[in-house]
Amino acid sequence: MGKINLPLPNLSGDFQISNVSTAIATARRLEKFQITDSHIEKAITKIKSEGRLQNITQGKLRNYVSKNNLILIDGAHNPLAASVVQKYLGTLNSGRKIIMLLGMMANKEHKEFIQIFKNKIHSIITLDIPNQENFIEKSKLSKIAKSCGVPSRTENSIKSALKNIAKENDNAIIFCTGSLYFAGEILSLN
Repeated sequence: MGKINLPLPNLSGDFQISNVSTAIATARRLEKFQITDSHIEKAITKIKSEGRLQNITQGKLRNYVSKNNLILIDGAHNPLAASVVQKYLGTLNSGRKIIMLLGMMANKEHKEFIQIFKNKIHSIITLDIPNQENFIEKSKLSKIAKSCGVPSRTENSIKSALKNIAKENDNAIIFCTGSLYFAGEILSLN
């Protein structure tokens, strides 16, 4: 259908460019909706993706951390998603410690997922996923993280994890990941 010159999407992570490109190609083929290039241009500059490299800048969660803590949420839950997200974390170039808050479902590739982040994160805090049945227990997930050579401990709640991270390091990047369910619970708390 021809080329289209567009601004970058309002999303973090280089991988989002291919996601947006796929959506644009699809939208341009949906003739019954009469989507124009100007509709597309306007949409990609305003697009929001909940739970995908989402920076929490306001809400209840901010009350549990310092003003210098960055809270990033991503629903990555498999090795492919982990690899593109860890590349994004590498672009932050902030020198700040990245502490991972991790909750995962039982049927995922836990060890492979954690190993991808091994050289980007300082430590992992594991949690059970509230309101879900088929999550991997936080103690098992913590043992897996330790077996990957990543310092790990458990916490009893998202709130206590955030408070304790902020108390220990008021400048850390708090990266919450491992499951879309986990991301949803965190966003719900906010």
